[in-house]
Formats: sequence, C-alpha cells, structure tokens
Amino acid sequence: MGSWVTTVPATYASTAGLLGLTVYSLAAGAPLIVAAYAGALARSSDREASSLPDFLRRRFALSRPGSKAGGLVAWLASAVLLLNMVLALLAEYATLGSLFRVYVGSSEGLAALPVILMALLTTGYTSVGGLRVSILTDRVQAICALALTAVLAACLCSFRAPPGGLPPLSREQAGWTTSGISSLLTMPASLVSATLFSEAVWQRVWASDSSKSLYQASCIGAAAVSLVTFFFGFTGFLALWAGRASLESTNPNLFFFAFFSSSPDAHLDSIPGLLALLCAALMSEGAADSLQNGITATLSSTLLAGRSLWATRMLVLVVNLPLAFIGASPVVSSVLQLFLLANLACVCCALPLMAALLRSRRLRQLVTEGAVLAGCFGGWIGLTGYGWLREGDLAAGAHMAWLGNDYSYDYFLAAIFSSACSLGTVCALNLAFGTRGGELSPGGAGTSNVLLASTWETTSISEGNLAAPLGACLPSARIVRC
Repeated sequence: MGSWVTTVPATYASTAGLLGLTVYSLAAGAPLIVAAYAGALARSSDREASSLPDFLRRRFALSRPGSKAGGLVAWLASAVLLLNMVLALLAEYATLGSLFRVYVGSSEGLAALPVILMALLTTGYTSVGGLRVSILTDRVQAICALALTAVLAACLCSFRAPPGGLPPLSREQAGWTTSGISSLLTMPASLVSATLFSEAVWQRVWASDSSKSLYQASCIGAAAVSLVTFFFGFTGFLALWAGRASLESTNPNLFFFAFFSSSPDAHLDSIPGLLALLCAALMSEGAADSLQNGITATLSSTLLAGRSLWATRMLVLVVNLPLAFIGASPVVSSVLQLFLLANLACVCCALPLMAALLRSRRLRQLVTEGAVLAGCFGGWIGLTGYGWLREGDLAAGAHMAWLGNDYSYDYFLAAIFSSACSLGTVCALNLAFGTRGGELSPGGAGTSNVLLASTWETTSISEGNLAAPLGACLPSARIVRC
C-alpha cells in the first residue's frame, strides 16, 4: 500500500459517501485474491515465465513455433503495465509532494526534496538488491506503518462529538447517490483490473513458493488492506461529518489529515498529524520500490530484452527523476484523476487477459492473439466513442471518457461491454472458420499447445519416442502428460 491510502479513500468518500467508501475498501483488498487465482493459473501453465508480458508471449508463441506470434500482445501488455505503474508511481510522488507542500507548508523547492530523495533511495537499493530487497523492506515498512496506524487509531478513539452530537447523515453522505451506487461496479472493476496489470503484484506471484502459500498470503493481505483503507477513508469522512474539514476550504487530498488539525485548512500542528505524515512517507516508500521493481521486470522482458539488467535499471532511474520532479510540483492536482485514467485503460484489457489465462483446451483454441488484441483495442475505442456520443465532440468526449467522468458507472459499462463484444466476435469468427490459435502448426501433428503450456506433470522424451515432425517443433525434449 502506498501513501495514496491517506488521500484517495477520503477524497472518494466525499463524493460517493459511506457506501462508496465501504465498497472501495472491500474492492481494495479483493483484487489480491483475484491476482492469486490468476497467478496460480499462469504458474500452472508456464513456470518459466518471468513477467506477465513474457507469459503472454510464450502462451501464443506455442501456436506457431518459429514465428513471432505472441510479440504484439506482449508489447501491448507491456504498454498497459507501464502506463499503469508509471501513473501509480507518479501518484505516490504527487501525494507525498502535496503533503509537504500544502500540509507542512514547505516551499515548492523544499517540498520537492523529500520526494526526490525517496526516489533516489528506493531506486538505489532496488537496483542493488532487486525483488528480494524490495520484499524485505516491504516487511519492515509494513510493521512500522501498522504500528503508526494503531497509534492513529487510538487517537481516533479519543474523538468526541461536537456539542449536540453529530448531525444525521444526509443522503449524499450515506452514499445513496449516483456516485455511491456507481461504486458497486466501478470500484471492483477498477481495482481488480489495475492489480492484474501491475507487475509489482505479478513479481510476488512468480516468487511465491506454492499456490497454497499464494492463496494464504493473498487472503491475509486482502483483509489487512481492506481494514486499513477503510480506517484512513473513514477518518477523513468523519472529519467532514464532524466539521473538522470542509468541502469549501480543505484541500481534497487532506481530509484525513484535517482530522488531526486544529482548523479545516489542515496544516501540520499536532503530534498525531506528524505521525500521520510519517506513516504516509513509509507507505509511499514501500509502494515506490515495488513499482520500480515491476517497471524493471516489464522493461527487461520486452523493450530491453537481451540487454544487461543494469541497462534496464539505469533506464528506470532516468524515468524516475522526471516523475519525482513532476509529482513534487503542483502540476498534478488530483491523484484520483490519475488513477481513473490508468484504471480505465486496464479495465478495457482485463477480460481479454483473463481469457488468455484460462486452461481449457477449447478456450485456448478460440482465444487467439488476435482475439486478445481485438478485445483491448475494442474496449478503448468503444469507451472513447461513448464519450464522443455523450458530449457531441470528440475532444470533449475523450476527456470525459478518460479523465472527467468521476467514476460514473456508464463509462465503465461501455468499456467492459465494448471489450467483451470485440473479444467475443473474434472468438466466434475463429470458431466459425476453424481458426485454432491454441494448436501447434501442422508440423506438430495437430498436438494442442495445452500439452506444452501446462506443467502439472512432465516427463522427459526418450530419444526416438517421438516422430521427427513433433520433435522438430519442440525446442526442448519435454512433453506434458495430461
């Protein structure tokens, strides 16, 4: 979890109400369980994959050995992964920068200093230690962050309602509005999709000891994430409800911090406020190093495949510094808007990705590389087209579709429907015309690539046991016995 948890849930609760916050909190943890399930499917299909793009490339390359099949979908997945992780990293830097600039009251130059130092520090130790160091520091940061959260929870317990008690919840505060009801669709769709397209999560999947440990860790993590997200969001919501914060005078990113401030302007003036700032910084560091590892893994498997790992790490450093400078400046005014862009890009691609992970032999034959590409591009085009239809202008429609819809359910429905229709259309054409993307070329004697892509039980091929055509199609002398 990153420092976004101190700002985004409370900001979202201010528009979607208590219902929206509750759904957001549950949806923040649930994707870890979905990612564990998807990861188990991927691991059972190909234990040698090193990243999500690498898995997709290998999955479709088996359909046409010797060709460049799988390359396009791997590049597309890399682009979406990088967009999602870069925007998430920018959101971390922007959150930390805004806290020092607005909450602490530092000048722009001084506010940029902790952000840049954190970027250099995390890039440095992840470059040297990689995923192992990232996981180790995550544990230390998690312990410290949980301890600080417990202290803040104790401060919250000392809260006393204003004279006359808290006012009754209004319809808007309860969440019985379009925004609140929309959260029932938009939050699960957003957060599940964004998690599936984060190599920071997939790196943990590839590194897990077994599917059992993966499931156990995901359930524990999901519960912890949901509870912590609700705590930070509800504290900000309570600040608005009790009058400690105001929609007019409080910075939307500081509703949580306003609870520990003496005025709705939300400035650092108390020990609990300082602890909250320290907690945000620790969370931001933990998220930043995970995202940097994910970006490194994605670049090394596609753009810089075959190059030295240090070349990839240097590129990550070069990317990090501009992001840190931009995040520390007032350019990024809404972290929630950054997440909206990334979430919608991922929502359009989530269904095709999940279809590619399924192990069913029949589905593997129908879900070709072209079907996955059609599903992704169809979702993007359909979403933009829906915005154009609603606004009557292409530029205004595109802005509304990707940045300005405030997580309205109809835009998410448009993205999911367009993606599903495009994916389904190509799969239906494959069925009608007998195109089988999940099978080997004719030289493979019609053997389905599910035999190669699954690794439940393997056995070595003795010399002379296979006919020459099948042996010629296999880069290594192994076949799967299903």
